[in-house]
Amino acid sequence: MKTILALTVLVAGICASIVPGPSFEPDAMASRDSRSGPISSQVETRVIEVIEEISENIRDSGLDPLYIPKENYAYALPVPVIFNAAAFLENILGYGLSDIVINDMNYSVILSRLDFALELPLIHFSARAATGEVTLFGEKLSAAADGRLDIQRITVRGRVYVRVGVISGVSIRSVTVDLNLGRIISNIRLAIQGNNYSQEINKFLSQTIPATLEEFKDEVDELIAILLLDIINENL
Repeated sequence: MKTILALTVLVAGICASIVPGPSFEPDAMASRDSRSGPISSQVETRVIEVIEEISENIRDSGLDPLYIPKENYAYALPVPVIFNAAAFLENILGYGLSDIVINDMNYSVILSRLDFALELPLIHFSARAATGEVTLFGEKLSAAADGRLDIQRITVRGRVYVRVGVISGVSIRSVTVDLNLGRIISNIRLAIQGNNYSQEINKFLSQTIPATLEEFKDEVDELIAILLLDIINENL
């Protein structure tokens, strides 16, 4: 789900990049075209720049690569028996979030339409050790896990239509998205309260999630498109 939300933010940035600023004047398009080259090339270049900026921000935020050599976390209420929690992480590694590949990018001035196709070839997460213990009203729950998770070839294709009005200005008229998750390879060992749930978690991640997303693909694509329209038009 976090990956889908991240892709939603990415596509929102792409859509916003094709909308001119507040000083945009439709009658000035021809003059800009003659000075700076075809408007379609300008838009495509700007979208590519936005994607590169997003990739750079992900790297600058320490998310790609993500590396936690060793870390302890703890939290407790003033009366710990009601609630307290502790976690230990060792050798946590993640990479691939910023590796955004542009497979297609085309803007039509006549149709006011942007078509794009992006790909994340591989997102990897692994942990040598991750343990946690929670106490809630005196009842303790403990869990321990290690292993790796690979998400291969996430692709997103999209089509964005822009509405340009002399009085109303510029807005995104419609967005369509085609998201494909690719393949999930899960090799995780999980124990909860000393019981082995490795088979269940690996089946859930590698089979249940892809099957569910495929079953509700139309609804997921529609939801992403609706969120994108709301995010973009609220910030124009």
